[in-house]
Amino acid sequence: MIDDKPAMNAKLLLCLALVLAGGCVGGFIASGQNEGALATNDWQTRTITSEADLDRVIAQLQIPPTRLDAFVALLEFAGYPRGNIYTDDIKVNALHEKAINAMRACPRLDVVIATMIDRLKEPDDRIPMLRDLLKFSEPYQMNLYIGGTGNRSLDQLLAKINQAVNAAFDPPTVERALRDSDWLLRMAAVNHFGNSPPDTNAWMPLLPDMEKLAMNDDASVRSAVDTKLNSFPGTEKFLDERLTNETSPEVILELLRDRGPELSQRFLPLFVPLLSHPDEKVREDALLFVGSNSKRAPMLQFPFGMDVFDHVVACIQAKSAKERAAAAYALTDIRQLDIDRSREAFLHLVNDPDPDVRWRVAWGLNNQLERKDVKQAIAFLVKDKSPEVRYMTILAAGPQRFISELKELSKGADPCVAESAAQTLDQLAKEKKN
Repeated sequence: MIDDKPAMNAKLLLCLALVLAGGCVGGFIASGQNEGALATNDWQTRTITSEADLDRVIAQLQIPPTRLDAFVALLEFAGYPRGNIYTDDIKVNALHEKAINAMRACPRLDVVIATMIDRLKEPDDRIPMLRDLLKFSEPYQMNLYIGGTGNRSLDQLLAKINQAVNAAFDPPTVERALRDSDWLLRMAAVNHFGNSPPDTNAWMPLLPDMEKLAMNDDASVRSAVDTKLNSFPGTEKFLDERLTNETSPEVILELLRDRGPELSQRFLPLFVPLLSHPDEKVREDALLFVGSNSKRAPMLQFPFGMDVFDHVVACIQAKSAKERAAAAYALTDIRQLDIDRSREAFLHLVNDPDPDVRWRVAWGLNNQLERKDVKQAIAFLVKDKSPEVRYMTILAAGPQRFISELKELSKGADPCVAESAAQTLDQLAKEKKN
């Protein structure tokens, strides 16, 4: 399940240059929330706590007796999903990339993988080896679906991994994996539940574990469990009861499994209460769902009304900066419901203490740029102390109007903003020639 929730902070957005995909001028690609973003020092592992440690482990890949242990240590450090999560720390991102490149270039990678696959036969090694094989292969799965990675030997290696992993996930192994602390392993176990053997009786003892995950795990796992249980006999009552307790909009949609004209009538009564849920994280997710409404497929766009609008505006006053940022994102998508109240709410956020809130203001006001109060707000934000806020405001208000400001940002101390500003200037220059 791909999560495209848009709430990552401006610096991460800039470093990924998301706003430049398709051109900065006139377009904005919302950022995506990263629930698994690494906090300070969370990037460190038992073996790798510094770049020197990383270099030492990478060097051990060149030595056959230490190669496998080094490879496993690199997987722990930068295997999926850890190494694929971009953080605010550019250095950590670079270390992850360095580790991933080292694994890809590992000498005799085929022998390393073959050894790991062979160890799946050992009962004590099966779960750890499954965990590590998944960490290596998962980032490439989408490439395999669309025709391959472009590297024939790697494709063949990934095919061998997939075959071995599928064979290893028998009912006893799935049962152990469902209870494991590793998110990726639990997700893989859910996806293999009920596969082989196809005999329902072999999987029935695992239903309590699946139901426990459906109620207590994160939204991605809950959604995967619901999908599996929907085709498993005797789970209808459990899934019906799940609807009344589910707090993720995406999972509610999965449970409804209805894409017809009555979807809104069934979905909205379940969704709207989430915007005032006592759990802050639930409210944030609901706000992000509102903000993504126009970006979803037409059949999954909902006619939000003033009840949703009122909740969103109320969240603009939230104590949490993350919730205020999510509310600003949501309000941008539904601002036409009450353009005046929307404008007042965004103008209120001009002085918000958090830059991740302030950079969203101009995007909420860029349909009223001719108003005097909006012009004043834009002028104020273009001089904000945060380079991210200045840059994002310029993008929202029209970068062609702020060439000198972009030049200043392109030479500033913030490397992400400087690079993005320089690319914007290049884009503007190309458009001017054309």
